[in-house]
Amino acid sequence: MSFLPAISIIALLAMLPVLISLRASMVEGGTDFAAACAIAAAATLFLMLSEIPALRPLSLIGIVFLIGACLFVLSGFHRALGVLRPMSTPLVAAASISAVVVLIAAFGPHSATLHALSAVGIAAAFVLIIAVCSQHRRAAPGPIERLCVIGCAAIGCSALIAVTIFSPIAHGTAETPLASASWDFACVVLRYFYLPVLFLGVILMIQNRVITDLKSAIARDELTGALSRRALLDLGQRALAVGFARQRPVTFLLLDLDYFKQINDRYGHAVGDTALGHFAGTVAACLSGRGTLGRIGGEEFGIVLPNHSEDAAFAVAEEIGRTVRDTPIGRFDRPIRLTVSIGLAEAEPGDTISDIMIRADMALYDAKADGRDRCTIAGRFQTEASARALAAAAAQMRAADHRNLEPQLLRGTG
Repeated sequence: MSFLPAISIIALLAMLPVLISLRASMVEGGTDFAAACAIAAAATLFLMLSEIPALRPLSLIGIVFLIGACLFVLSGFHRALGVLRPMSTPLVAAASISAVVVLIAAFGPHSATLHALSAVGIAAAFVLIIAVCSQHRRAAPGPIERLCVIGCAAIGCSALIAVTIFSPIAHGTAETPLASASWDFACVVLRYFYLPVLFLGVILMIQNRVITDLKSAIARDELTGALSRRALLDLGQRALAVGFARQRPVTFLLLDLDYFKQINDRYGHAVGDTALGHFAGTVAACLSGRGTLGRIGGEEFGIVLPNHSEDAAFAVAEEIGRTVRDTPIGRFDRPIRLTVSIGLAEAEPGDTISDIMIRADMALYDAKADGRDRCTIAGRFQTEASARALAAAAAQMRAADHRNLEPQLLRGTG
């Protein structure tokens, strides 16, 4: 009895708890992969015991279990890749297995045709493993990529079943004239290590997707889809470092949606949330990749504009203000018009992202004091402790201003 099946069983059993723990993850197919791993371990155990002459009938049970494991593998990829047509994966599996059966029936189990078919299956198996290990993107793969992965999985599983049933090592016989040492080695690798390595790739795929989703959830504001405050500050600090190193300008815009508290009070918080989402979408579309939008908190947003001087950033800010003004929310009984006040500050040598935000915050207060719906450029001065106190006071005054002033823009909406 060979020790290789025991190694395969140990590897499968070691990965089974991990697959079980990941079955409830955000990636579909985890339950199918866990079931496939458990069934594959049982199949390998039956096939190992069948090497004992008295237990030879167990090989049939092992082959049945192995076929079941392969079907669960295909079902797992079907769910993980988001295949929409429910019958596409069974059809691929049936076509692959049928092709193997027809070729073996036509040319015999020990012919060069079987060897060539198994070689193709081995190649497909390793292509599949590489593809699975690289599946770390959050975006769903395209239809061609889905077809390639499922096709390689079907071919690899079919080759695994064919090798398990018909290869000389499956029956403990001597080599046939056409079977070389390299062929035997390939059969051993495919039979005992294909599924363990495949499940390892599946574990990496699921973990990478979960980590990517969590990073995206942390980096994005759930309500508006804009970057979170921390993600925006990190991006801004990196943009400053790159800008200083390459001697290119970096500008920061601080945006505050005018009269947002009155929108909440008059229309309700659900409409207020819709207004924030509408505003963020409008600004992001207006930017068209020129900068990055993030939500600072409440109705305040920030934009990092790399490679934009003060004048160029002011033109972008004017375009944003005009676009927001001309794009009311029209999903209710009457349109709700929005306006935005913007504070602009260009980075100076030695600035941190906090320094430039403070200057933009003070410029934003000036825009509010001058009547709103406008952009104001920050004065050029070094940020000191007094400036930080002034910025905090400006934020408090803006908050008080929101509570006390009647929203003129809403009077025109009825």
